[in-house]
Amino acid sequence: MEKIQLEIKKGITKGFINAIANNDNNLVLTYLKNGMSAKRECKGMLPIIYAINHKNFGAVLLLIQYGATLEKEFLEYEEDSSKEALGFLASLL
Repeated sequence: MEKIQLEIKKGITKGFINAIANNDNNLVLTYLKNGMSAKRECKGMLPIIYAINHKNFGAVLLLIQYGATLEKEFLEYEEDSSKEALGFLASLL
């Protein structure tokens, strides 16, 4: 827990993005509960885009719950998104 809090304080996002990419939503939630922003870009992309591109629908829902926004433009320009991901996300809008 202290490691996560230290990463957040230092602005280190690698562990958070890895948790999203690896579908480790318990760890994603731990980061969010400890203050990781669901809206702040990480390595040039929003966390919700990482979740979409990795088909991590659970992370998408967690990120929305913690303040991330899902906009139609995200879906139109994300070339790596699958039809399955786009269908799921469109159902949320």
